[in-house]
Amino acid sequence: MIRIYILGMLAHSVDYPYNIRKKLMNAQPFIKISEGKFYYDFEALHKKNWIEPVQKLQEGSRPEKTLYRITNEGRGHLVEELYLCFQKYTEVADLYIAIHFLNYINKEEAASILKQTIQKEKEKWDTLKTKKEEKEKYNTVSDSSQLIASHAFDKAEFNIKWLERVLEFIK
Repeated sequence: MIRIYILGMLAHSVDYPYNIRKKLMNAQPFIKISEGKFYYDFEALHKKNWIEPVQKLQEGSRPEKTLYRITNEGRGHLVEELYLCFQKYTEVADLYIAIHFLNYINKEEAASILKQTIQKEKEKWDTLKTKKEEKEKYNTVSDSSQLIASHAFDKAEFNIKWLERVLEFIK
């Protein structure tokens, strides 16, 4: 997800790593990423030629800053990764960063993918709910298991509603 954020920010404008990391921490304060991991991801994007340096800045006695931009290959990769976020959704947080960069993909296509994802989630949870109800009918489920299952179903229901809100946002 961090790499998508870096690519998305550089697709928007030329910038330097420290500033992009600062923006990430402000935009997604619940994401905890070490400075080392961030710069590792940044360097990995550079090695794959998805980003490239464009200029070095020197401000007074401060360390030199290298400005980067996204390459054409990087733009293509960003688009692929954004669609994959919607296709390979496993939890709500998987979409947080992708939502920031919807302007780089076809919204109708993203909406179509998300509709399919929502439908699969509903089907999965409906199947599980049916199995749960069958077991409860025969009192084969402990109270603790029922409590845990109740939480899982409540969370799934909330996530599906949130995905439906995301779908409306995309449209």
